[in-house]
Amino acid sequence: MSTILVTGASTGIGREAALHMARKGNTVYAAVRNPDGVDELHAAIAAESLPVTVLKMDITQPESIEAAVAQIMQETGRIDALVNNAGVGAGQAVEMTPIEDVRWIFETNYFGTVNALRAVTPIMRKQGQGRIINVGSLAARNTVGCHAHYSASKWAMVGLSESLAMEMAEFNVRVALVEPGCVITPMLGKVAPLDETIEQPYLNSLGRLGTWFEYALQNPSMPTDVAAAIAEAIEADAPKFRYTVGKDANEMVAARAKVSDDEWVRINCLQGEAFYDAMAELVGVDYYR
Repeated sequence: MSTILVTGASTGIGREAALHMARKGNTVYAAVRNPDGVDELHAAIAAESLPVTVLKMDITQPESIEAAVAQIMQETGRIDALVNNAGVGAGQAVEMTPIEDVRWIFETNYFGTVNALRAVTPIMRKQGQGRIINVGSLAARNTVGCHAHYSASKWAMVGLSESLAMEMAEFNVRVALVEPGCVITPMLGKVAPLDETIEQPYLNSLGRLGTWFEYALQNPSMPTDVAAAIAEAIEADAPKFRYTVGKDANEMVAARAKVSDDEWVRINCLQGEAFYDAMAELVGVDYYR
């Protein structure tokens, strides 16, 4: 069995991935920012007597990661798999997003992942074995208005993952990218409401984004679905590089692949009924009406 470190394990995908892999008999370290604020995680571990250790770890703080990794190495002597799941969501127009918020998105979603990788890749390299699973998003394959910074942070993870896969190959370390669509997680409830005291010139794009989510939420993926994909990426003899999770993700990725970049942007720049009709024809499903 393997020793597995899962970041962002307090709720949602991270928690389900940690529990799922522990049920398979692996030794799991569930990294969270506040171990005292994860009662449901502790309760699930206790109820099934699972081999999960809850670790205090903030991926935006390298010293916090170093302390957590040192504990794992002291207790087990190895890390066989790293699941980089921790992240934050956001949705607002480029013009309307404070630069501090942009930096926080990247500090968490991109630089936080890099911090974890810098701590763990030397261990896997010396072991000559390991699996790294980066949890990305459909947003890196299918961008929409008022989602630019989140999408950009996930696009950055694609480039990071591809390059990392090449770097680690000679050390028998495989890298996989799991890209879910709409998933029922607490992140959906953490998006800040619009400030009604400020003019909102991008309500059309915000409306499209909201309508897409409303439709996708009629048939969403669950954290357990993503956990299953993560498990496959860890356990498969020949794992894929990319795992797309969810009906919506598969539909949108397939639609995007049918057209050129110019055509995709042209369609998404259409307005009103012209946009609705073009997207319904391309996707085969009417997400926006």
